[in-house]
Amino acid sequence: MGLIGKNLIKNNDFSEGVIGEIPSFWHVKSPRGNLAPHFELVKTESATQELMIYGNNNDNCVGCIYSSSFVLRAGRTYRMSAQFRISDEINPYKNLLFAFYSKDFNDGIFQFTSTTGLIEGENRFYIPGDGDITSEIRIYFKLSGHGKTWIQRISFEECESLPPRSVKVACVEGKTSFANWEKVLDVVGREKVDLVLLPETFRSTDTSQSEPIDGPSAQLMSSKARQYQMHVAGTFYHLDQTDGNLYNTGLIFDRKGNLLGKYDKNHPFSPELLDRGVTPGTEVPVFPTDIGKIGMMICYDSWFTDIAELLALKGAEIVLFPSAGYYQSIMTARASDNCIRIMASSLGSPLGIWDTSGAEVQNPNADPTRHSNCDTTFHNVYHLEEAGIKILLATLDLNKSPSPHNWGGPMRSAPGGRRNRREQKELLFNEIQREIENPTRRK
Repeated sequence: MGLIGKNLIKNNDFSEGVIGEIPSFWHVKSPRGNLAPHFELVKTESATQELMIYGNNNDNCVGCIYSSSFVLRAGRTYRMSAQFRISDEINPYKNLLFAFYSKDFNDGIFQFTSTTGLIEGENRFYIPGDGDITSEIRIYFKLSGHGKTWIQRISFEECESLPPRSVKVACVEGKTSFANWEKVLDVVGREKVDLVLLPETFRSTDTSQSEPIDGPSAQLMSSKARQYQMHVAGTFYHLDQTDGNLYNTGLIFDRKGNLLGKYDKNHPFSPELLDRGVTPGTEVPVFPTDIGKIGMMICYDSWFTDIAELLALKGAEIVLFPSAGYYQSIMTARASDNCIRIMASSLGSPLGIWDTSGAEVQNPNADPTRHSNCDTTFHNVYHLEEAGIKILLATLDLNKSPSPHNWGGPMRSAPGGRRNRREQKELLFNEIQREIENPTRRK
């Protein structure tokens, strides 16, 4: 344990080497010569040295500078971090990639923060196996012909192990009376869960039974959350007293019974809008909780990719999915595309819980084309029943988030919602919006 905190990368602050040349102990490579960016040491105003990387006037440029001069011990946890500056043309999620590679494992930095012009990013990960392994750090520069970045420091050091982030959750299936939902929550509460999800409009699917924000549905969820010190979520038809509009609203309550927030269904089912007058919501919030960040999509939302994708980009780790009924196979795609966990509770379709690789906890090996190559991300899966309602319970480890095609780690695996694994020059969202809003069909 004596190596904890020691930076294993030689010349990690780029203080060694000749100005205008490649820093000592580092090397460069590019898949094609005409795509290679430029790498050179520069001196700052304070007389320190930085690694400057810049484009070659070709917006298709791609290449990396790498250090392969260190050996580490497998079976331990490591922290990788970087500090750098960028020009206005650079988006660190699109144009930079800080990567770690070894023979059977890879990972990198996928989140950044910015303060006073300095951008920082870090990630911690466990490297499986045992014995010494030869490793390589790479800094990729890509898809910017004129942008520049100045790397001040990159670090790779052993750190304390990541403990499991265990969260016990419950979802339900079926219809019953409002009084029986109280019994269901009592059964779940006695199991000491951290989070339970009720179905869409669990009290009544009749819009004439709409409620204020603090109506019977909210009061039940709040009281049971407080009684059992668990998070409770569900939806109801909400008549908003401020604007007179009717919404399909999901609420989530914390362990003290306090309202954490609400989500108004963005994609009402067509009959909801056309025949019942349900107004679409316009916001997609993420709720910070003591178990992690939680989002929600409701029933018909699942037929569109935008809600799940936006929730993932905002950092949701668990997406609650209450429904009246749904197409179950979509959940595998929504979970694995976005590296999120989905909990489904439904009035008329099967309950389910999917991990970030798209595995459903009741039958995780159903799809032979899924290769998560990771320890199980969940355990203690079991079923209960109360008042004709089926209940599924499972304990999830939020620190294990493999992709469905996990070839040693995220650098060579399915993107799993990571911004800097899209590898495309232009986003298509604006073109999609133009096509959706085009009033005439093109011939």
